[in-house]
Amino acid sequence: MDEFEKAIIYCFDPNVSEDIKQKALAYTESIKVAPDAWLFCLERLGKTQTVLVKFFCLQVFQEIILHRYETLSRTDRLNLRTGLMNWFRLYLINNQEESAIKNKYAQVMVLLFKQEYLENWLTFFDEFLSMLSPGNSSIDIFLRICKSIDEEVVSFDVHRSPAELAQNTFIKDTMRESAITKIVASWYEILVHHQSPPLINMTLQNIKTYVGWIDISLIVNDKFIPLFCKYLGVRVVRDEVCDCFKEIINKGMDPFAKLTLIQQLQIKNIIKFAQLDDQEFNIRVGALINLTGMEILRSLESIQTSQQEGLIKNQSGEALLEDMLQLLFQFFNNESNDVSYSVYGLASLYVQKLKNIKVLNEKQLQHITLLVQIVRNKMRYKTSRIEEDDESEIKFADFRKDLSNLFRNIFRICPEMVGSFIATNIQRIVENKNNNKNTTNSTINGSTIDNINNNTNNINNTNNTNNNTNINTINKNANNINNNYDDMSFSDIEVSIYLLFQMGEGISATSEETLKSFEKFFGSMVVVLSQSSISITEHQVVSLIYFETIVRYAKYIPLDEQQYLSSVLKSFLDERGIHNKDALVRSKAGYLLNKLAKQLKVQMFPYINDIIDALKNHLIISYEIQKEVPFEEQLNFYESLGFLIGGANLPIEKEQLYIEKILNNPITKMEEIIAKQLYKGDTKDNQFYYTVQLTQLINVIGTFSKGFSSFNATNGQLKPDAYCNYKVYFKRSLESIIQLPSLIPANEEIKSRTFFYMHRMVEVLGKDLKPLLVKILPILLDHATTIDTLLEFLVFYNQLISKYKEELFDVINPTLCPIVDRIYKSLNTTVPPVEHSDEERALNDLKKSYFQLIQALFTHNLASTLTSGLNLPLFQQIFNTVISGCQSSGSSESIQKVCFVILKKMIDDYSPGGPHAVNGFQTFIYDQVVPICFQVPLSDQFNMSDFTSTVILMEIGKSLRSIAQKYGDEFLTYMNTILLPKLNVSQELINQFIKLLQPSAPIKDFQELLKLFIRQKKGLPIKTSNSNININSNSNNNNKNNNNNNNNNNNNNNNNNSNNNNNNSNNNDNNKNNNNNNNNGHINGNGVNKNGH
Repeated sequence: MDEFEKAIIYCFDPNVSEDIKQKALAYTESIKVAPDAWLFCLERLGKTQTVLVKFFCLQVFQEIILHRYETLSRTDRLNLRTGLMNWFRLYLINNQEESAIKNKYAQVMVLLFKQEYLENWLTFFDEFLSMLSPGNSSIDIFLRICKSIDEEVVSFDVHRSPAELAQNTFIKDTMRESAITKIVASWYEILVHHQSPPLINMTLQNIKTYVGWIDISLIVNDKFIPLFCKYLGVRVVRDEVCDCFKEIINKGMDPFAKLTLIQQLQIKNIIKFAQLDDQEFNIRVGALINLTGMEILRSLESIQTSQQEGLIKNQSGEALLEDMLQLLFQFFNNESNDVSYSVYGLASLYVQKLKNIKVLNEKQLQHITLLVQIVRNKMRYKTSRIEEDDESEIKFADFRKDLSNLFRNIFRICPEMVGSFIATNIQRIVENKNNNKNTTNSTINGSTIDNINNNTNNINNTNNTNNNTNINTINKNANNINNNYDDMSFSDIEVSIYLLFQMGEGISATSEETLKSFEKFFGSMVVVLSQSSISITEHQVVSLIYFETIVRYAKYIPLDEQQYLSSVLKSFLDERGIHNKDALVRSKAGYLLNKLAKQLKVQMFPYINDIIDALKNHLIISYEIQKEVPFEEQLNFYESLGFLIGGANLPIEKEQLYIEKILNNPITKMEEIIAKQLYKGDTKDNQFYYTVQLTQLINVIGTFSKGFSSFNATNGQLKPDAYCNYKVYFKRSLESIIQLPSLIPANEEIKSRTFFYMHRMVEVLGKDLKPLLVKILPILLDHATTIDTLLEFLVFYNQLISKYKEELFDVINPTLCPIVDRIYKSLNTTVPPVEHSDEERALNDLKKSYFQLIQALFTHNLASTLTSGLNLPLFQQIFNTVISGCQSSGSSESIQKVCFVILKKMIDDYSPGGPHAVNGFQTFIYDQVVPICFQVPLSDQFNMSDFTSTVILMEIGKSLRSIAQKYGDEFLTYMNTILLPKLNVSQELINQFIKLLQPSAPIKDFQELLKLFIRQKKGLPIKTSNSNININSNSNNNNKNNNNNNNNNNNNNNNNNSNNNNNNSNNNDNNKNNNNNNNNGHINGNGVNKNGH
């Protein structure tokens, strides 16, 4: 072993020291980059026996061909080619070589082929084919070369440049002219004369990859197809045969040719050669059936509009489709879900096709009837419990969703057949279950079942708008497939109810007539299920689907049969439901009971007392109870009872009795914990027992209150006090709850739950809450010590404003100043937050809430609070923050939009003639409002193509028009002689501005003019169909002068601002003194600045 071979071995030896390895790498790298590296490696390749050395030499050839081939002379290229062919002839085919070497050699030869084939080596394939011999490795290497040609020349899996794609196309065209016929002939010889499974598989892989771009008749003929059929029965090669057929079917061609090809292949007969004894192979065969059937369907769809030839092909295509459908039913109903799923695509596409047919023929009805039965079979659970983390369960759940989708589509095609099928299923499982329980219930087995059958007949007699079907045929088919239900397993019961449930999902897409016809059917189903013994089961999946289905269809129980609702409720309230030993069933039953209460409400009022009695133990808030009934379930019960009692319009005494039963325990317990200060003993060791209980008690009382409101649901008016006797309980709770933030100030969850309760009390107590707010608001604000709690406070504050409006003036007026001050302090962070951090998001949310508060004051007639004696010192500070908010951009566009809305309301309220006019407000108008209306849209950050920016521009237009209305000629003169000239606006355009600012001009015209003006100033295209607007005149001169006059404009603006500021100082001494005593600020990116504008 010389130094060269040692160096290569050292490079790959993990036991060699790093120093030696680096030296070895450096040495081998120097060989790679040497000009005659190819010659050196070619010589070493013929001498070495070491696999690593051979691989290294072949790697060098690969890099040279890929990256340095153009540097080789014509003679060197020929010598390299000859040397590699000689190594193949003299060594490679006569020795047992590693697969890695054979693959690398094939790859190198194909790279060389790409470089030389078209111009200098058209004999490439002839040379290799001439050396093929059964006694050596020549066939193996040749097949690897063919495979590598597909990877390097044909495959689109790798991104290639347009030049390379063009070259590859030329290579394929040249191969088609002569070489492909010889290559295909060699494949045939290999398949006929060689018994080596690896060689046969490699040959089939070659055929599979080439069939997509060669003449299909070279493969689909009397020579190859019998060979394929023969090998389809050989276990070790049949997978590749199956894949060959798939690629043949998948070959791109017109629909007529595709149907001819499929007819020629006779896939149905071919599959008979296969032994379907292995799941993985069955999946491959299923995929072949799936693809063939889908290609037939697509081809038939394409030729339906053609003439006579299309009609003939259509008839033969329908026969081919029938063959595939028979195989579909066989594979779809396979015990393995994976095998079933392999043909799901065909089943789905076929059903989609039937949806477009107005009248189904008898055969099509038989098909979908059989599909429904198969879907039912495949949907059955293997186990009676759902294991959410089990991978197989997750996979089955996904498959079940697909099957459900297929079922719903079938139902939409033929609701009559599905209705009959489901009715038969439900009837059989009910009868079977009751017989097994040795029960005889005449109501169930007699009249109720008859009722189902009558309703099914009514459904069947309904004319469906999509299908005028032969009902007798449907019923016959449905009955034929329901003959094996003598022994019902839990999975049969579950799937029968599940399919009934899925009908409700599918019926939404049917006609209104169909929906009406099924209402009685669904009601009957609920009655039968609730009266049966099906719900008495230990099988989790049966219980879950039972309750889901009952809740979905309970609303269809006829009003004259409401006595059956008692049976429905009993199943929820006893050991089958909320007292079930299975935690998942119990939880689901509680959740669905809540849903049922909201859904039926009125029908459930007579059963309120029964429900309370059944739930009484579940309502106790204690750790002992919660070991069995988690707190989340208890919340559902409180909510259900709240909706029932609150909506029942019960007599006062009865309502008080029910509320007392439910709320007495949580209210008393909360009062006890507070009075005895039990929360003070809480530690980590007792898991903060009493503090957690307090949060839970607030939660349940607040959740129960969701059923009560002081406001009429129809008109929003207050209810008479006589209908609101419940308030005493919630006021009593409020007295305790409002103490908790002060008693346990460090607990944020207590604060959060307190805010939750306060939100509820706005709705529950109505006008009775207002007198309490003077005491409550300062407490809540004092404990809003974090941004999160301050945000919660502002949400509550805004809720009060929107609910009580101007009636709340006496509450809002004294609290506004401390609230705004708290907001400013929270926003004034000493260190800017990290970009995109939670802190930054919280601060942005706080800014939004602040501006929403200001907007709410104007929206709900409370603007006078900003100019009252208590809050007037804040006025300029708030005004400045609004101006600053108008200048927000980017991620703060929502703030910018709100601020311009506020600005418009300020103009309307505080200008002369407004309801709360402020002396000297015109100074703000000319110094800040009007300039900002032009500065913002003309800024680079203002995106005219953005929807929010368009809305902002419309608000600006409204504001300018409002100023013109309030200040009249004074403002128009200012625009005419000062502002617009400084913006380098032509006199003609100024005249249009002045004209459209007049109150008599349409506001939309002025907004359109403003938009076009901004677009012109930004150099954007302008176009308008409005005859009242002409903005094109002098636009070129304006644009040309725009850049020249920018500096002058800046100087003029600076001078103007200086003069305005001086005037402001002279005219507003009192405001200045007030402002010196208060923080003049504006909200910008970092918070509130103390310096003001």
